[in-house]
Amino acid sequence: MTRGSSPVRNKPAVIGRRRLLLGGVAAAVAAFEVHAEGAGPRKGGTPERGWRLLVNEAFTGESNLFILTARYRPFADYVTSQLRERPTIAIEPVVNVQRFLDLARAEGKPELVFGKSVNQLAKLVRDNGYQPLVRRADPYKAAFIVAKDSPIRSLADASRLKAKVIMPDEMAATTAVARAELRRQNAEQVHIVHTRYQEAVAQQISNGFAQMGVVNPTIARKWVQDGGRVLAETQPVVNWSVLAAPKLPAAEVAQLRTAFLAMNTQATDVMGSLGIKQWASAERQDYLALLDYTKE
Repeated sequence: MTRGSSPVRNKPAVIGRRRLLLGGVAAAVAAFEVHAEGAGPRKGGTPERGWRLLVNEAFTGESNLFILTARYRPFADYVTSQLRERPTIAIEPVVNVQRFLDLARAEGKPELVFGKSVNQLAKLVRDNGYQPLVRRADPYKAAFIVAKDSPIRSLADASRLKAKVIMPDEMAATTAVARAELRRQNAEQVHIVHTRYQEAVAQQISNGFAQMGVVNPTIARKWVQDGGRVLAETQPVVNWSVLAAPKLPAAEVAQLRTAFLAMNTQATDVMGSLGIKQWASAERQDYLALLDYTKE
């Protein structure tokens, strides 16, 4: 300690910084709990109409619930601004797909569901009465990728050679449509192994751990840019979607669909933050056709 220094004088500043930091953390936790558990009453004691938005991003790798809640806050706020009754919307991000399905099927169903595992969403539509609102306008197609110098030139080749094929998690839409395409082309004599994240599929093909992999369109484009080959694609199917709960009345469903479609011109920044260029109206038949393809 140097002469003339005063540790006592420095303590209030340190304590003040600590209080400020703790206060910020407490505020963040409180905000998250409101979003996760639902909002409380309005000032004056009148309860707000509370809605739940259940969110699942499938196998993207993001598991931080604070980040996911913040990501969908502008989306939820836009929906609130477009509805007559201005419901308070609590965001419930769920990382695990099975847990997401369990919550969606529970007795107290959420008013809104957003998901990327469209084969699982299709089951909610077919089996649990969920009402399709909108979907990403571009269809979803998974891609079969191989190394540039691979001798495999078709899915028939892969089947004949009993190739090792890496696919994402067994519950992923990418896996469901890939299996459907192999079945459609009578190319099922392959050895399928799974890895949780699609990014890992491309890495393992690069490292020679398998002869073929299945990935989403984004990873497929990068694969080609880096010199790899796309061997084949699946049939196009319905993409990421927003569903309404079975209990929502038809008038409210129509209002919601109109609001979401208006985002194409009125809230492009909100859509862009979620990786969506444009919404299209979703119909029940879209999801039934997907399940007919995947045989789920």
